[in-house]
Amino acid sequence: MTPLIDVVFLLIVFFVLVSRIVDEDRPRLDLPSPVPPATLISPQGPKLIVSVVSDGSGAWQYHLAGADMTANRDGAEMLERSVAAQLRRAPETAIQVRAGQTTPWEIVSPVLQAARAAGRAAALPHPVRVQLATTRRQGT
Repeated sequence: MTPLIDVVFLLIVFFVLVSRIVDEDRPRLDLPSPVPPATLISPQGPKLIVSVVSDGSGAWQYHLAGADMTANRDGAEMLERSVAAQLRRAPETAIQVRAGQTTPWEIVSPVLQAARAAGRAAALPHPVRVQLATTRRQGT
């Protein structure tokens, strides 16, 4: 039993020494502290708001500047054309997508894809700025 205890102590000493060597070989990194996105102030400028809303019967719609579009492929294409027209007029426009917390991702994702495609259609020299905002129910 005594030789077994000696071997265990030797292994413990070995792993302690090896772990110190590994720590000393690792370079020190000075990483920036993350900033919570809620504290960032969005830059001022033109903003285009796309709301993803339910009509109450289970059907979803995209609402943009007074126009309602059905949340399907045709509606996403109409949304893309409308956003591209706005981006041609004002390339620095930020797009804000507003949806409820319970809105399925399959409904919101085409809006983000349409915004990206609208930026390409408008031949912007920079990526489209898109903000995703969720809305809470009243009282929560």
